[in-house]
Amino acid sequence: MKITLLDGISRELDSCLIGHVGGEVADRGELVRRVIPARPNCFIQFVLEGEQGLYDLDTRTRRTAPVAGLFGPLTHYRYDMEIVGPLRTFSARLQPAAAGRLFGVNPVALVDTFQSIDPPAGLLQELRSAACWDDMVAPVERWLIALSADGSCEDPVAREATRLRKLRGTVPIQDLADAAGLSLRHFQRRFRALTGLNPKHYARICRIGHAVHRKELEPGTSWTALAHEAGYSDQSHFIRDFKALTGTLPRSFLQGQTPILRYPKWDE
Repeated sequence: MKITLLDGISRELDSCLIGHVGGEVADRGELVRRVIPARPNCFIQFVLEGEQGLYDLDTRTRRTAPVAGLFGPLTHYRYDMEIVGPLRTFSARLQPAAAGRLFGVNPVALVDTFQSIDPPAGLLQELRSAACWDDMVAPVERWLIALSADGSCEDPVAREATRLRKLRGTVPIQDLADAAGLSLRHFQRRFRALTGLNPKHYARICRIGHAVHRKELEPGTSWTALAHEAGYSDQSHFIRDFKALTGTLPRSFLQGQTPILRYPKWDE
């Protein structure tokens, strides 16, 4: 599986958009399966070629990803991705509080699930006929700018949620509340209303997610070093969180996984 990361080009979307991802899976003549660990943020995905299956471990059913879909945050290891044949997708990664603002959805209702969305007429075809990933960024961002035309995705709590994401979940929640000018209790309620998750669990997902991405990119790095880098001083605490959010122990995570190649490399 090859992942290509692309930066956004529209400053108007800074409070809503993290960036874009192009994804490719070659036809290996067999089922390709990958664990989908917990993730903190929403994203928009367009399927340009092939079909992406999602095996739901909670319901023991297989679902097909929509051709154009809005995917919510995942609180735990819930889905395996299943692919037969080639697959090409293009995604826009959203800032923590952007999904509700852009699409008028309840962020809490979007947690651990996904829904179809209706892009503008012709957008999907434009993406499918683009010569390269870079050519897909502008048309998607024009659409997102139109969706956000009546205001920004920003407010003090959304700003602090973005800061928590950028710092990989390592900021004390009380510090975020203070920076937003709110009591801890009010901040926690507002954070969940905007992102779908409570801030403590959001931070845990960011910390474990960072360790997972680093291990995939640099398999030789020890889990002990990655736990420390993610802000864990207690190895047993790291292992408990890791198992809860990925469905497996750190030492077993890469076993049987289709390798991911990311261009350029990322660390968040």
